[in-house]
Amino acid sequence: MYKNILIGLILISSFASAGNGIKSELSHFAGGLGIVGLVAYIIFNYFPKYRSKSIWIGFWVSMVYVFVDQTLDYFKYGEFFDQLLDFMVHLAGSALAVFIGYKIIKNK
Repeated sequence: MYKNILIGLILISSFASAGNGIKSELSHFAGGLGIVGLVAYIIFNYFPKYRSKSIWIGFWVSMVYVFVDQTLDYFKYGEFFDQLLDFMVHLAGSALAVFIGYKIIKNK
C-alpha cells in the first residue's frame, strides 16, 4: 500500500512546473519523495552494508541537494521567502518518504 502511495504522488507531479503556485510546490514535494526513495532503493539493494541506514542516507542526500539548489536560486533570483518555501515543501516530501520507507522495510 505504501509503495502505491509513493508511486501515485510521484506520478501526480508529472504536470508540475516551476513557479510559486500549487504545481511548483507539488513538484518540490514530489522531488523530496523521489530523491529519498531513489537513493534509499539503490543503497538498500546494492550496498547491503548500509541497508539499515539507507533511508536516512537518502534523506540527507535530498536535504543537501535542496539546500544547494535553493541557495543557488536565491543568489540568482533573490526572493528569500520563496526559496525557503520551496525548501520546506521539499523537506515535507522527504520526511513523508522516510515514513513510507520505514513502513515498507518493516513489512519486508
